[in-house]
Amino acid sequence: MGFVKVTSSPRFCNPNKQSASSSAAAPPLSFLSCDRAVLCCAVTMAMSKLVGAAVRRPGWADLPRELLESVLGRLPVPDRLRFPSVCTAWQSADAASATARFCAVQPPWLMLPFNPTARRQGPSGGADARLLEARFLSLSDRRAYAIPQPAPAVSDRLCVGSSDGWLVTADPDSELHLLNPLTGSQVQLPSVTTLPFIDATRDAEGSVLRYDLGCCFSDGDNGGEVLVPPESFAPDRLRYELYEKAILVSAPRRQTQSGSWGGYAVLLICQPLYRLAIARAGDTKWTLLDTPSRCWVDAVRASSTPGGADGQQAVYTMDSVGRVQAWDIDVTAGTTPAPPREIAPPCCCSGRACSMSIPCSKYLVELSPGHLLQVHRLRDKAHARYKWEPRPERVEYTTVKAELFEWKTGAAGAAAGSRDQWTRVDSKGGAGVLAGRALFLGKSASMCVPADCCSEVKGNCIYFTDDGSWSHERCHEVVPDVGVLDLADGSYKVPRGAVRDLLWKWPPPVWVFPSCTN
Repeated sequence: MGFVKVTSSPRFCNPNKQSASSSAAAPPLSFLSCDRAVLCCAVTMAMSKLVGAAVRRPGWADLPRELLESVLGRLPVPDRLRFPSVCTAWQSADAASATARFCAVQPPWLMLPFNPTARRQGPSGGADARLLEARFLSLSDRRAYAIPQPAPAVSDRLCVGSSDGWLVTADPDSELHLLNPLTGSQVQLPSVTTLPFIDATRDAEGSVLRYDLGCCFSDGDNGGEVLVPPESFAPDRLRYELYEKAILVSAPRRQTQSGSWGGYAVLLICQPLYRLAIARAGDTKWTLLDTPSRCWVDAVRASSTPGGADGQQAVYTMDSVGRVQAWDIDVTAGTTPAPPREIAPPCCCSGRACSMSIPCSKYLVELSPGHLLQVHRLRDKAHARYKWEPRPERVEYTTVKAELFEWKTGAAGAAAGSRDQWTRVDSKGGAGVLAGRALFLGKSASMCVPADCCSEVKGNCIYFTDDGSWSHERCHEVVPDVGVLDLADGSYKVPRGAVRDLLWKWPPPVWVFPSCTN
């Protein structure tokens, strides 16, 4: 696997630059005869015309701006990063189209853990410059790219979500940021202390000494509330206990007049009790969306309302028993979403998946408008054949199986004759609901992409990254469970090109669908 370091030092070309030979002076006319002088003048004038014609001949720098922007939208990510380095005209075209999206689905990148034994010198000569770089494996060419990132150091961040090319990261103080790893753009989200169950103890200088995570839940029998004594965490440990998953409801957009970021909304699944909270551009605090009566495990943005043109974006949320609801999220700050709509009932999965004898993670995917797929990921202990047992936080698990359940809503369900229940689907042999498609699941937004987006993506497969249960010990001492599950034959393998990098643990890998939107 090759390794490429992406830098931002373009090489400029000047199409008007003349060669040294074209500027050579003509012989002095005083030393030539009249005829020879006339001939020399004619030759000189002809040469000047030829040189001028050569300079004025259209080249790569003279391609129409519209054509360049059209080409930009069709380039794979590595080529788009190199595009502005060709010449000033191409750099201008790249800057002008900074808000344009890719015309086709981009092959995903895998954010890789750091190699703690590596020693790379940065521009300033410091060996710690590598801590400011994020490394990504491109599935399309199986090459790793190192891209500089803004502070705080990416080596100290925990990624709890990935959508539309943006990462949702938790820094060492457990504060959340939106980060576009390709452009370096960054947006700070409301403080964790604005969640109603978080209290911070600070020193005289305002630095956080510890967080207290409280919990209260309703007592259904008596109609009151039960308060659980708070648990204390160090600033960098709260993020492992609090954040389950973050979904980008609406991606950030650069405001024309102010230059600030706006239009974004982030949905957070957090502890205690797997609750929902939302923060939008302009919000100063997180807003809880529900009562702690449901344990939410996944959420996905509905494709029926792309971009939220009217300020509304539909989002499907799924709880721990497979029940699905739809929320109409207003991306305007300070607004309260309407109560959710019931979409699908609980999912009756296999007894093995529902039992407590094996870990099971559940994901929700929208295959097409109104066509939902529920994925149950079953894991087992990687060292089950051994007699000794490490401490629970250091137990290694590996994916052994996935169960798929299908649901069609509205017109899609009526056309398919769907009943009011989830239907088990079988993808063995390469046929079935995922024929020609692949799923990417983990802390990233659950995605279904066409297998022909690149030669390395295989249809009827599920590409997993490790998503918990997380702890400080697991994230730093246990090899992450990352692999490709082939539903046709049940095999589970590490993605090609990532075998060596996945020997390391921190930070946990996550899928990224790159975006150069700035």
